[in-house]
Amino acid sequence: MTIRTSIARTIRTAAAAAIAAGTLLGAGACGLGGDAANAAGGSSDTVYFAAIYPQTGQYAEYGRLFKQGFDLAVKDVNADGGVQGRKLAITYFDTQSDAKQDASVAPKIASDQSVIAVVGDYTSPASAAASPTFQQAGLVHYGFNNSAPTFTDTGDHVWTPQIGQDIYQKANADAVAKVAKRVSVVYIENDWGKQAYEYFKQEAERNGTEIVYESSYLPDSTDLSPILIPARDAQPDAVVNIGYGPDGALVLNTLRDKLDYDGPFYGGQETQEFLDLAGDNAEGTTITGCFSATGTTDEKAKTFVKEFNKEYGNDPGNFEVTAYQAIIDLAYAANKTDATRDGIQKALETVDDFPLYQGEGGTFGFDVKTRRADGIAPILLRVEDGRFVQVED
Repeated sequence: MTIRTSIARTIRTAAAAAIAAGTLLGAGACGLGGDAANAAGGSSDTVYFAAIYPQTGQYAEYGRLFKQGFDLAVKDVNADGGVQGRKLAITYFDTQSDAKQDASVAPKIASDQSVIAVVGDYTSPASAAASPTFQQAGLVHYGFNNSAPTFTDTGDHVWTPQIGQDIYQKANADAVAKVAKRVSVVYIENDWGKQAYEYFKQEAERNGTEIVYESSYLPDSTDLSPILIPARDAQPDAVVNIGYGPDGALVLNTLRDKLDYDGPFYGGQETQEFLDLAGDNAEGTTITGCFSATGTTDEKAKTFVKEFNKEYGNDPGNFEVTAYQAIIDLAYAANKTDATRDGIQKALETVDDFPLYQGEGGTFGFDVKTRRADGIAPILLRVEDGRFVQVED
């Protein structure tokens, strides 16, 4: 089965669940633990975005980081005059980043005409399950965290400013090639993980990097020793993990604490959760990212870092900044055109100076054919003294 076929099957299954749930959704109950206050018949003095995100469940840490970015962006937009002179608000829906829940809640959001754009979800498969409903309703789905290159295939109302895994994994493989000729690779067993690994593998082959061992693992795995013992025994120059933060920490801790592997490690995610779970083992870990609070040279990004620190008491990371930028982008779009669904779509098609906080900063626009952002490049981050810092390899 191809990756594209697998994603399509996920969408069809989730869409069927949405149809089955249609009667319940029509009754007006959120049913997913989200905050649906003011969603239906919202005040004419307020402009609404909807956010589908994991407030609870296995990806709740990402939802927490997203919400910090969302809420700070709303605060900043409203302090700067709002959207077309009206206040901006976000209606939150807790989906646990589960494809069936995304598909089930999508009709409720799409039918609420006060919502002019949707942001989220965390995982690309979950987001993709909701996209067909938003596409049919003419409602922009802004998958700000969705790096699967096929994410925008659903239609012309599905957009993302996220760097694609094809670009991320090229940067990852290029960085690995500078220190390793032989690598063992383990990756998470889902559509995103399989697709990301294929991109890494392609670039590794171009670089002449030999993959001496490869294996996938289930997202809910608790003991990875059976696949990591042969990964170690293949005597690689480095181990590469393609996955999320918690499983990345599990891979790393197993290698360091149980299997006495002390070589280079590429993997994990730029979250405090990963650092806490991995502890001292995280030191030296390298990942690809899109933002560095300590390394950015962009003035507006520096201002954002100061505001975030004042609001939450710590530096923002990749997930917080992309969530913040998503709301800034859509508010900027509405102010360039008008605060309607059509206005958001028109702006994404025509505006070429969206304020960019990621990477080197500046501004950006979209490739209308792919509906992905142009010119946003990944950076390398490494754990030094217990925190991720930008590095040049």
